[in-house]
Amino acid sequence: MAGGIDASVTLHVEVFDPQAMWDHAFEIYADVNLRYKVYDPAEPDHLADELHDGFVTKAGSRNKPHIETCLRMIFDHGETPPGIQIDDSSTEVASPAWDDKYPHVADCSELDTEGFG
Repeated sequence: MAGGIDASVTLHVEVFDPQAMWDHAFEIYADVNLRYKVYDPAEPDHLADELHDGFVTKAGSRNKPHIETCLRMIFDHGETPPGIQIDDSSTEVASPAWDDKYPHVADCSELDTEGFG
């Protein structure tokens, strides 16, 4: 086909298990990067440590993952499917709702119009 067809794909996801998400993103990262590494039988753990440390630098630890980085690794990990080219990707974590972000703030709905209960 001459020329390409522009398309946009938007995914909205809910992360309900950040550790499982981190594990999956690390698996993809390791798979993509493993082919460029050389296994040294004299240091069998070196390769795993190198991959793990590289991923933690990018995506945070398993207990405190960078959600945006992990999601990008999962959905746009650098290998483009056949027949298409990914031009760009981005991730954004939505801010928590006011009540979730500030649970200690009292409900002010009972205040009169002057703001003095």
